[in-house]
Amino acid sequence: MASKTRSQSRKGWFGIRYRWFVLAVVSLLLFTSLWQAPTINTSVIPNNEIRGVWMTNYGAALSYYTTRLDDVIANIAKHRLNTIYPAVWNRGYTLHPSTVAESVSGSSQNYMTSLPLLPFQDTLSELVKQAHRQKLRIIPWFEYGLVVPKNHAIAKRHPDWLTVTKSGKVALKDNMAWLNPCHPQVQQFLTDLIVDVVKRYPVDGIQLDDHFALPVEFGYDAYTAKLYRKEHNGNSPPQNPKNPEWMAWRAGKLTQLMAKISKSVKAENQDTIISLSPNSLSFAYNKYLQDWGKWVDLGLLDEVIVQVYREDLSAISNELNNRELQKIKNKLPIAIGLYTGPFLSPKSIKNLQREIQVVQKYNYSGVSFFCWETTLWFFKGDSDRQLQNGLRKVFT
Repeated sequence: MASKTRSQSRKGWFGIRYRWFVLAVVSLLLFTSLWQAPTINTSVIPNNEIRGVWMTNYGAALSYYTTRLDDVIANIAKHRLNTIYPAVWNRGYTLHPSTVAESVSGSSQNYMTSLPLLPFQDTLSELVKQAHRQKLRIIPWFEYGLVVPKNHAIAKRHPDWLTVTKSGKVALKDNMAWLNPCHPQVQQFLTDLIVDVVKRYPVDGIQLDDHFALPVEFGYDAYTAKLYRKEHNGNSPPQNPKNPEWMAWRAGKLTQLMAKISKSVKAENQDTIISLSPNSLSFAYNKYLQDWGKWVDLGLLDEVIVQVYREDLSAISNELNNRELQKIKNKLPIAIGLYTGPFLSPKSIKNLQREIQVVQKYNYSGVSFFCWETTLWFFKGDSDRQLQNGLRKVFT
């Protein structure tokens, strides 16, 4: 009888300990889920200077799933940056739940992560919340523009949306196909995809980049050829893809699409920033028919971040001293995109300081780093303290 009493007592004691253990775990989980990184004083950052960083979908999703997104955004503010460009459209997938993408792909699995998602999970929503807590601008980056993998559901369900080369190829490399900017359904899809984000999230702007373009080799699909003949008295597109008139005509169609997107975004919210991150003017036009200088003249853009990803300081200097670029920077804010290196060999803060100083020498509106992972995260080239001190010296 005594043995039975002791056994019951032992079970009761273990039961109490177990309940306290469960309570402690639940309390810890509640604390970690509700606690947020303190806000950083960003009043030292000039409002007219762009200090941005691009964040890939992988970095954003991982930070979200590990509940460290608040720390990540606070750390960006701590390093005196003021703008985040998170990738929300990559290889046919979105970072947020999108009925627009779902209706086109035919699948609800439209997220840019293979991790399971619950209905209430939305990485972009949390990014916006944390960015605004830290008084940072957040401008979703539609990274892949008109590009989708040729085996993606969008390409398979809408093969007529793809453009082709003279030899009929839908992809030049990496199995990436290009949506036809001349096709009205493609135009509507991309416009709806972008406007949907502006409608549903209090973002500060949207950004397109060098993937919102058309490689000069493309444009020989049936739809585009028919449209060209209609507008050229029955004449077919020139066989030479670099024929000046043929290039200008296709570039004009891309400009029309840019105008449609810009107008639609501004109709939803006049204050939304239309940002573009292209290559240099001549390269963008001659290789990708992206006549972004004309877009500036037409008032379709509010800011431009020109990608100047060079290893040599003299090459950066030559690019920034370009007469066309110098002239255009007087029309709207022009910042410079700097490459912080590959994951396995990121640039040191000393190298970045030199590049930033070259940008400042030519009086551009700021810089943006590609990308967060090699600038401030695990793959960065220096310690956090070295980075903070180094950026403080150039960001005064």
